[in-house]
Amino acid sequence: GVEDISMIGQFGVGFYSAYLVADKVTVVTKSNDDEQYIWESEAGGHFTVQRDVNGQPLGRGTQIILYMKEEQTDYLKERTIKDLVKKHSQFIQYPISLEITKEEEVDDDSATDKKSDTSDAPKVEEVDEDEEKKKTDKKKKKVEKKEWEQLNKTKPLWLRNPKEITKDEYGAFYKSLTNDWEDHLAVKHFSVEGQLEFRAVLFVPKRAPFDMFESRKKPNNIKLYVRRVFIMDNCEDLIPEWLSFLKGIVDSEDLPLNISRETLQQNKILKVINKNIVKKAIELFQEISENKEDFNKFYEAFSKNIKYGIHDDSTNRDKLAEFLRFNSTKSATEMTSLKDYITRMKEGQEFIYFVCGESKKAVEESPFLESLKKKGLEVLLMSDPMDEYAMQQLKEFEGKKFKNITKEGLDLSTDEEEKKKQEELTKANEQLCTVIKDTLGEKVEKVATSQRLSSSPCVIVTGEFGWTANMERIMKAQALRNSGMGSYMTSKKTLEINPTHPIVTELRKKVEKDKSDKTVKDLVWLLYETALLTSGFNLDEPNTFASRIHRMIKLGLAIDETETEADKPEDDIPALEEEGGDANEMEKVD
Repeated sequence: GVEDISMIGQFGVGFYSAYLVADKVTVVTKSNDDEQYIWESEAGGHFTVQRDVNGQPLGRGTQIILYMKEEQTDYLKERTIKDLVKKHSQFIQYPISLEITKEEEVDDDSATDKKSDTSDAPKVEEVDEDEEKKKTDKKKKKVEKKEWEQLNKTKPLWLRNPKEITKDEYGAFYKSLTNDWEDHLAVKHFSVEGQLEFRAVLFVPKRAPFDMFESRKKPNNIKLYVRRVFIMDNCEDLIPEWLSFLKGIVDSEDLPLNISRETLQQNKILKVINKNIVKKAIELFQEISENKEDFNKFYEAFSKNIKYGIHDDSTNRDKLAEFLRFNSTKSATEMTSLKDYITRMKEGQEFIYFVCGESKKAVEESPFLESLKKKGLEVLLMSDPMDEYAMQQLKEFEGKKFKNITKEGLDLSTDEEEKKKQEELTKANEQLCTVIKDTLGEKVEKVATSQRLSSSPCVIVTGEFGWTANMERIMKAQALRNSGMGSYMTSKKTLEINPTHPIVTELRKKVEKDKSDKTVKDLVWLLYETALLTSGFNLDEPNTFASRIHRMIKLGLAIDETETEADKPEDDIPALEEEGGDANEMEKVD
């Protein structure tokens, strides 16, 4: 067959990139078994190869000469060459040396020469200290001296046996790799052999980078090497986004050196490397969790990444759930794991109960906790926005399903007697529920009696499959959100009333006495809006709510409504009745 003379890829990594900086390239080469030859080309589609009869004999090896373009002379600077070698060839096993010019100060003998005394006669001299000092202070002159400096002195630490490497060596390597001023928190040094062969060193930093979830930053901090040659440090397929805080190197023996970014993205080897890195990272987190102090630092810095991983990585979701830590109603000061929660579950408890909110203080005082606390049921308190996203995907842990106590469908009845009592209360409040629903109209999907309240009069729960109040707040805060999405993701609201609360009991009596009582309407709206606030929702019309409160204050202080306010009746919110028995009834309810 005809021999292919295509030179592409024949000279190693990126040989033809030389023409980006050079007009002409000359390669002089000598093999042990052959003559010395010269290859020369100006990149115009032609090249020449001829025997080198006039050049200096190399003995053995190759010499490459670049004839630089005028505008590319920056690449001749010592600093530029050193930076390039450090970035791409810092760990090459063969020494790379650069001839550098140094300036040295030497004694200028010509300026201090004196006539030599040839007399053999002995002389006695008085030693004067000042004179002696003048003799020693000879004039100096600067001379240029050329020498070869090796640029790649750093040894590839990942090729060594992990048992032989000290903590200080890992620390020094980590700092040189990342330019971090602090030591790393943990390290995982491993190699994979078999069908695929690669080595890696992964570091967990002590602090989260300030731009960890910025969209414009590099996708990761893992540097990809192929046989000690640096390829890239922003390969998206190397590790998943939730592990972007990891720093380190991966050195593959199987990827081709002249691989392009496009080919790299579709390379199956990368997918295998990705899978192994995730597996080893989870092992590393497991090792960190064995030391309580280290794990607390790790979780404080990277808990969002773990939760992001639970949302994003269905394969490792259960393993990552083991690293979750939350405050709870029985563990307010110290965070608890899901495994510890399960060990404290009451006999017959089917669900892992949790509540999400804006802040730790808000969830600790949430009205949704009342009955569960009374029954001694532990509830996980979640105040990180990422908790909402993670819990959407995490349905169960070790066979126990999760239950959001702010959603409908919470059944806390433990025996038949309790269920019977609940049914009786529901029946007794049917009329009140109907009046409240008619008053609020489309604001709520339905009104029902509640099992989850003990000291609050009412609360608003959301549908099982829509956004919670907290999720609705998070989504509204998104600056670039799609405003159309909210219309079908916003959950249906259910107003649950506490049938044993004095306010609800008095309201029921008023409704039974007169269904069309005007004060009931205003009280219902007031209860609904306060329930919105305590349940974590935002008020659509805060001014209207404020005006109701102001009227209540005036009524409490026995202040008459002014004529100007009387001239502005609200269609859907009638003014409170201030005459006769209605006012007295209102005061009773208050």
